[in-house]
Amino acid sequence: MEEYYNYLDLLELTPEATPADIRRRYRYLKNLYAGDSIEIRALANDFSDEIRADYLARLDDAFKKLSELPEKSTTGAPLPGPGLDDELRLWLTQVDCFTGATLRNIRERMKVDLKTIFTVTRIQTHFLEAIEGEAFQSFPAEVYLRSYLIEYARFLSLDTQRVLNDYLARYRDWTAQQA
Repeated sequence: MEEYYNYLDLLELTPEATPADIRRRYRYLKNLYAGDSIEIRALANDFSDEIRADYLARLDDAFKKLSELPEKSTTGAPLPGPGLDDELRLWLTQVDCFTGATLRNIRERMKVDLKTIFTVTRIQTHFLEAIEGEAFQSFPAEVYLRSYLIEYARFLSLDTQRVLNDYLARYRDWTAQQA
């Protein structure tokens, strides 16, 4: 089952994704990373040709494996995220702000290490550590932090928009103080 979530995470999909969603997302990501898009050129320093080739191979594998599953396994009721048990879900309802320490706490409660997140998201572990430690100076621009936060939150099955709103507000306050 964990492998199933890894494939969905790689395709940036939730467990509620339909086979049509999977096909559509696969085509989009394949075109985005296989070509010479502006997004890829902007990430050239962090996303070498070797890493991109590895990602594309894993993307193909994920699509193949998800396509082989019976249709009911990719539709219907949501499946729990990796490590999300009832106790953690209840605890998450009491979180009033997603800080770096909160994100680390959630990850540790799920018993997920940073290497596992790197394996799925390809976000370098020093950036994951910087997110959890709120080492804002580690990010050359907000756009990088934003994309890393989206992937990090998706991996942990968190409300991506809420994580972005809470965390980026703290980042912007820090940025304003630096000016």
